[in-house]
Amino acid sequence: MEVLTRGQLAQRVGVNLETVRFYEKEGLLAPTSRTASGYRQFAEDTVNRLEFVKRAKELGFSLAEIRELLVLQDSNADCCDDVRDRLQKKLSAVLAKRAELESLEAQLRSALRKCNRQLKQLAPQHASECPVLKQMAGSAKSRSR
Repeated sequence: MEVLTRGQLAQRVGVNLETVRFYEKEGLLAPTSRTASGYRQFAEDTVNRLEFVKRAKELGFSLAEIRELLVLQDSNADCCDDVRDRLQKKLSAVLAKRAELESLEAQLRSALRKCNRQLKQLAPQHASECPVLKQMAGSAKSRSR
């Protein structure tokens, strides 16, 4: 069985060396043996586990969620329903976040249009009267009441 150093493992999976170190510390990678000179020796199957962690991270799963997925994977249990539910929950969160970002985008575009209209209407010496700043200040005052 081939063994890999931390650097070789990182290179094979396409992650930073510090990422491997971090995942080790977080317990996502199994403890390893060491050479006489103190270098960690990772088994070949660690490549698959690290790739799993990397793909789960790319799907937006947190380290805690990845830990749970690894437990499901390691148990070899019939867990497809559980995984589907987790994916559905993650998708719902992403869709909610997207809606939030789209709302923020609309608000920023509206504020930008106000600024552009104001700058076209005012002479350069009066450009300091920004309607967006006035609106934000007014919103803050109304919230504090």
